[in-house]
Amino acid sequence: MSSYIPIPLVTEILRRIGQYGFRELGPFIAAGPVWAEMVFSYDVCLLAQNNTAKYVEGLRRAAQDGPSVEILDMVGEAAVTNIHSRFAFGVLLVCCGSTNDGKRVLNTIFEKVPNFLEAVNIAEQVVAAIRDMGTPGRHTYRGFRGLIDIPECRLIHHTAPDVCPSCFALTYVFKISDLC
Repeated sequence: MSSYIPIPLVTEILRRIGQYGFRELGPFIAAGPVWAEMVFSYDVCLLAQNNTAKYVEGLRRAAQDGPSVEILDMVGEAAVTNIHSRFAFGVLLVCCGSTNDGKRVLNTIFEKVPNFLEAVNIAEQVVAAIRDMGTPGRHTYRGFRGLIDIPECRLIHHTAPDVCPSCFALTYVFKISDLC
């Protein structure tokens, strides 16, 4: 990065670009780790009020750093307008022990998508995003208890996908807690 432009000025430029959309920041992320760190900084991502940026950064921090109120707030704010963030927020709530709230959020996904397979696709995309971001493998969410009831299906499915509406939350809580 050039030493001729003061860091606060670069941060302000990135924040303003981020207001137009997270995709506009792609070239800066691709430019290298220093630029990517600046793009994902609190000043750029969150102060720009960009919900996609909040979702991506919140998901990354949830996967790599473990649970915190700040991370849940970040992903929760984005959940209002982003269906992927809504799913991640619901699962993270359950993973953190807030089972009833998490299940309630996850149930709203079915109201927002045209069919169950679309909900499964959204869930799989979030799982893939977490896998692609990389996790330290500490399993920080395993210490929390939630969703210990076995669903009616008993997790047995004879057709694809290997999940049904009654075990949707449990299946993805297991997958995500195992990844993180």
